[in-house]
Amino acid sequence: MGGFQGRNFIVTGGASGIGLATARLLRQDGANLVLWDVDEAKLPAVGDELGVETAVVNITRPDQVETAMATAVAQMGSLDGVVHSAGILRSGGFAKMSLDVQRQVVDVNLNGSIVVAFTAVPYLRQSKGSLIFLASSSAFYGPPEFAAYGASKAGVLSLAQSLRLELEDAGVHVGVLCPLFVSSPMVEDFRDSGMYNGLGAAHTPEEVAQAIIKGLEKRKFMIWSGANDAVFYTISHFFYPLRHRVMKFLWRRGKR
Repeated sequence: MGGFQGRNFIVTGGASGIGLATARLLRQDGANLVLWDVDEAKLPAVGDELGVETAVVNITRPDQVETAMATAVAQMGSLDGVVHSAGILRSGGFAKMSLDVQRQVVDVNLNGSIVVAFTAVPYLRQSKGSLIFLASSSAFYGPPEFAAYGASKAGVLSLAQSLRLELEDAGVHVGVLCPLFVSSPMVEDFRDSGMYNGLGAAHTPEEVAQAIIKGLEKRKFMIWSGANDAVFYTISHFFYPLRHRVMKFLWRRGKR
């Protein structure tokens, strides 16, 4: 039996991408799951594939999240972990992207993370469980054409850091991933951006999911999807003059 046999998890964004890849690995390892997503079309088929419960949940709605989490805990009996991978990506020049779109990015990625965490923490205190956030390498240094997205993911990283400190003595494990571009459905519409063309997809959803599983097993805080993420973090934090030049070089190369 796997290390997650009989343990109970909620996976947000579970209908595709990183969320689905993580759900498959957890399920293969014996975990009980409830999957959340806003995609009403895909979610039932995924639930049937894995033999798990699902719920259509808008993570920006506290009432929906509270009801769905209480229902999930009642179905499974307890809550040992939340893998919060739900999020959206929109790219474009800051002045050209509508304010409504930019506010939506922040609402889903940052405010949604706050709502999910706030609702999950009381249950995770009881189980001394895990709360995993999906941030982004854009949290380290805001990339051009991804201003609102980078700002939202920087907020997610800061949220995870705060909760790690607040919940450590309670035995709750907080982890966060900050991957470079992932070849998931979320990036399909943004392959013409300068930053994407400059960097390319660094990871598959399956690679990120495997990192999540290892991070859960070892109860790590910073969970690296690959060495390139750690290198980018090191450049961003310890080589201050270099990070701006690297970002500008990648962006210009991608726009050629």
